[in-house]
Amino acid sequence: MKASSLQFAVHYVGPILVGAAIALAGCQQRSEPAATADAPSSAAAPAADTQAAPAAGSLKVTVSLSPALAKKAVPNDVVFVFARAASGPRMPLAVVRKQVKDLPATIILDDSSAMSPEMKLSSVPEVIVVARVSKSGEATPQPGDLEGTSGPVKTGQTVAISIAKVVGGQ
Repeated sequence: MKASSLQFAVHYVGPILVGAAIALAGCQQRSEPAATADAPSSAAAPAADTQAAPAAGSLKVTVSLSPALAKKAVPNDVVFVFARAASGPRMPLAVVRKQVKDLPATIILDDSSAMSPEMKLSSVPEVIVVARVSKSGEATPQPGDLEGTSGPVKTGQTVAISIAKVVGGQ
């Protein structure tokens, strides 16, 4: 395959495949409710017990919507939370689909939420986690969507994402 053909495929076909894969992953919803101020806390338990580290090859992601952008979202807007390799293809390795009404939420991304059996979260050393409120319900980013992104993180960590940016500068 010529390099120009490969570049064409990556540039034009790649985003379409990513969108389709994220949309298809909507059936996989692994999460636990995030702790809220109203939830009872266990004063006897040490803090380390309540914040157990995720297993290697997985990520524990706490997602919240910035109060400044809360009025730009409605409860039934779709939220995509995904991890992609920090370097290499931009294809998501693991995806969970939620709704704005589910936020804040703590989500586990691992190989069970993988987009492809060949490309798993456990197969890369570092990932970037993205949480996006999709106003259209589509997986590919559109102007007006709301988004939060982590920097590169190693698997086995806990990540907090605040959705605090409008895609396309709106």
